Amino acid sequence: MMSPDEDPALPDPAGEEQLGDESVWELPAPVPSAWVAFWPHPDPPTREEVGRAIASWVGKEVEAEASEPDEDEGMLWALMVKVPGVNNPVVLWSEAALPADPGQLPDSAMAKCKWVVGMQAVLEPGEAHAEYFHLVSMLAGALPEVVGMLDVSNSRRWPRPEIEEQFLAQDAVPNDEFLWTITAVATSEEEDAPMMLFTTGLTRCGLPELEMLEVPARHSQAAAILLNHVASLLLEAPPPAPGVPIEVGPDLHVVLVPWEQCAKYIADEVPGSRAFREVAREQGDGSLTSVRAVVCGSERRGSFRKLWAWPKDIIDRMEDGRAVLFASEHTAAATERRAQRTWPKFATAFASVRRAEQQQVQALADTAFHVQAPVGGVDAEDRREQGWFIVHRFDHDVVEATLSEEPVTRQDLHAGDSIRIPRDEVTDWRVFLPDDMFGPDRSDALLAAIDRLRGLA
Repeated sequence: MMSPDEDPALPDPAGEEQLGDESVWELPAPVPSAWVAFWPHPDPPTREEVGRAIASWVGKEVEAEASEPDEDEGMLWALMVKVPGVNNPVVLWSEAALPADPGQLPDSAMAKCKWVVGMQAVLEPGEAHAEYFHLVSMLAGALPEVVGMLDVSNSRRWPRPEIEEQFLAQDAVPNDEFLWTITAVATSEEEDAPMMLFTTGLTRCGLPELEMLEVPARHSQAAAILLNHVASLLLEAPPPAPGVPIEVGPDLHVVLVPWEQCAKYIADEVPGSRAFREVAREQGDGSLTSVRAVVCGSERRGSFRKLWAWPKDIIDRMEDGRAVLFASEHTAAATERRAQRTWPKFATAFASVRRAEQQQVQALADTAFHVQAPVGGVDAEDRREQGWFIVHRFDHDVVEATLSEEPVTRQDLHAGDSIRIPRDEVTDWRVFLPDDMFGPDRSDALLAAIDRLRGLA
């Protein structure tokens, strides 16, 4: 399919398409969440053992009753418990671990386990992030032997060290982005190859899965970040009717469009087309034809036929460091914690670039390192405005940086102004290298990438 601006088709005689109301996002039934925890011992855990461990972790007796195990599924036993802080009943069970390719698990200890403990619950819409955090913390904390967990709903693997850091550490907080993963699909590795990005896991929050279609592959990192922000905002407020703008940042808007309205204009061989989804359905994955919303720019594009398309303007501004995106309160707290915890690696990366012998690598220290911090004001919705700043110098735990874009809520601060920002005020950071973009969740990959640029790896 050609871009909307190149499509020579005749104008749509019907004018604006009818996209429907909010009811198009309703799911046919609640979608449960499921996890399996990898048990390292030669014998499986007993129902009594797990029940006592859960009660000990919670700090009091929990309402529990034995359930009939599904022998056809290989369950050894099943237990239904009412966990304080979780609205719906939680089912626990044990079964033999399925054979797994060790390469599909991040830890060899997980691949060696013969048994797993399963857990399933329907998360409460609006509280899904908190209940997810509570349940994973409970199961991993109650069973310290567990060497890792698999989130069945989105295929995310959690090795034990990551569980300790993200769920059991004293400063751990719920993080929206644990609820879903983002997959990117393209038919080639060319930078202009049209790519489909989509979430997996939002349906268990009572929301449609999100997509972004025909995004040139070179924009995949920024598109994934934007998709994360939109998903996070929908956890706080339900999705509006299709075509109604959603403010994702100051003067930045996207709309949601049912996938059917976009897919019908996509060439069969391109990911996200009707043909692509039908092949997936025939191979056993019907999720791509379920309730799904495509994230599009707020205005349809095209010289002739106007089509809904990926939000190019916002992604261009993101990649130029000129876009500030709103975040939910819990996402902001989690991102801030992650940014400050990985600060030493961010500073090390900057120092490594400064030490580079190659002039083009040294030059990245003047443009590539960005931090986000409050600019000091709030908007009409009482949201604290965040600004992106270009880092020019580190002074221990303080950076000297210049503001990238004119703020909305402060009249005494302007784009290009230089200020000093202490580490404890930083809420996020980004590094833009020639071929990739890095944030706090990829701090180790950032250091490795800089070593490659310097010819050290």
